[in-house]
Amino acid sequence: MPFLLSFPHRLIAIYAVAIAIALVSGRALSADPASPQKDTAGYCRNETSRVLSGLDRIHVRDEFRIIYATQGPHALPNVRDINKNGIPDQVEDIATQMVTARRIYSQVIGLKQPLSMPRYARVKSIDVFLLNMKKGNGLAYDEVINYRLGFDGGDGRCTLRIDLKNNLPRQNVSPAHELFHLYQYSYSMFKARWFLEGTARWAEYALRPGAGPQKTLPATGEAVRSQVFSQTYRASGLWNRLAVITDPLGRLHLPQALAEMTYVDGSTVIHDDILHGPAFILAVFEELERLSISVSSRNGWNRYNWKETDQKSPVHDEEIFHAVMRALQKSATPVGLKDRRVKTLIEMDSQSFAPKS
Repeated sequence: MPFLLSFPHRLIAIYAVAIAIALVSGRALSADPASPQKDTAGYCRNETSRVLSGLDRIHVRDEFRIIYATQGPHALPNVRDINKNGIPDQVEDIATQMVTARRIYSQVIGLKQPLSMPRYARVKSIDVFLLNMKKGNGLAYDEVINYRLGFDGGDGRCTLRIDLKNNLPRQNVSPAHELFHLYQYSYSMFKARWFLEGTARWAEYALRPGAGPQKTLPATGEAVRSQVFSQTYRASGLWNRLAVITDPLGRLHLPQALAEMTYVDGSTVIHDDILHGPAFILAVFEELERLSISVSSRNGWNRYNWKETDQKSPVHDEEIFHAVMRALQKSATPVGLKDRRVKTLIEMDSQSFAPKS
């Protein structure tokens, strides 16, 4: 005769099963990296790359690992080593430029280092791959990836990736430019190119001589859409103009040891102390950090794992611009805020781009 539970015991059994199902479902939901219920700070995915695995040399300096080859299709064209330390000068110079840029961005300007930010909680290093690139000088990746490279052992390591052309002249500032992109990615999920490339070009002048060219400020919403939102590198003209408005003097307070950084051949890394608007750019990053969190919450998106199309969508342009105007008003000098064109720009933003309550 089959064993039968009494009615009260049947209720208890059903209740226990329901709890077990709920617990299992809860674990499944929380493990889903794309689930809006949980923000995947420190998310890291595995990937293999035959090209990257073929690079067999590594030079480590602070959080940077410069990974390269001396043979094969991606071999360094120039392996000159004037200080006779066994490391090609080009490799050392790239590491020097990136350390110098990081010190300016974080210690002087005040930006938080990418590896200290929640999105990159699991990142162990910034891996810089020197490749025979057919197009462009560099590329920075926003995702955290474990490539399981041979010198990392069986478990590999979670890293951020930058690719650089393997024959860049030492004074080329692409390493600093690409590093600035990692700062952008660590603060917000937005990939509007007028912001990404415009401010990264501004950042180059932390190392380059002088200041970047400026553009006249747009006076209408349509002018902003056609002259700013549609641009990439040329958008730097707007950023440079706003930087000068907020900081007309434009002088960095560089520690002596930083100002005197040199490449292997003795040439200087930082050409002068001119850089307009670092406090403004810091304020922009902080405004976009808050906006990114707000947009994630509004749409039910994972805070650190938006779809690529959502990151690049022009639907965010007006909100980003409004955040930039908030940063401008916080950091501009009283004289700058009285400038006729600045007042026109802020009024236009309030009428055209401010969120409607």
